[in-house]
Amino acid sequence: MRGIGIFGGTFNPIHIGHLIVAQEVLSAFKLDKIVFIPTGNPPHKDKEEVAPALDRYEMIRLAISGNSGFEVSDIEIKREGYTYTYDTLINLKNVYNDKMFFITGYDAFKDSITWKNAEKVYKMVSFIVVNRGELNDKLEKEINEIRINFGVDVNALKIPNIGISSTEIRYRVSKEQNIRYMVPDSVLTYIKDNKLYRGE
Repeated sequence: MRGIGIFGGTFNPIHIGHLIVAQEVLSAFKLDKIVFIPTGNPPHKDKEEVAPALDRYEMIRLAISGNSGFEVSDIEIKREGYTYTYDTLINLKNVYNDKMFFITGYDAFKDSITWKNAEKVYKMVSFIVVNRGELNDKLEKEINEIRINFGVDVNALKIPNIGISSTEIRYRVSKEQNIRYMVPDSVLTYIKDNKLYRGE
């Protein structure tokens, strides 16, 4: 096996942009699959309306249905208390005996030096830093500094800039505005049926 991509996030909710990122990574690095991991109680997340973990899990399951290269894991939402990347990776090592590629954005990668057991995390996975069109000399220099200082295996991948965010989707739902084509139809139906994000 060539390896698996670990795609963690709040996915509040999952949207077309997330799916495009995952497919681009899957294709570019010829990975066996991408595992979506919705966060349970993330320590680095600002206070915002976060849908219940089981709802976010179910929306991912619906969104990736039919793509054999995608799967979703409940490994973080089953854990009580705050969820940390290091703990998740330890558990994943017991599930997947494959090389792991951790998919992240540039800002999160830059902040990764503050993570719990960051240097151990760096040794456990290779990073795929996804840049939505903003990769430039300055960013490449900063990525290289972390690579050199901590011995991290980092790959940068530039993808098309898809101007969709979960924040915008939640806002639009709260204002009863249309979000069709921003999320898969199955996710749109789930949000409506379960009356999510009405209080933003």
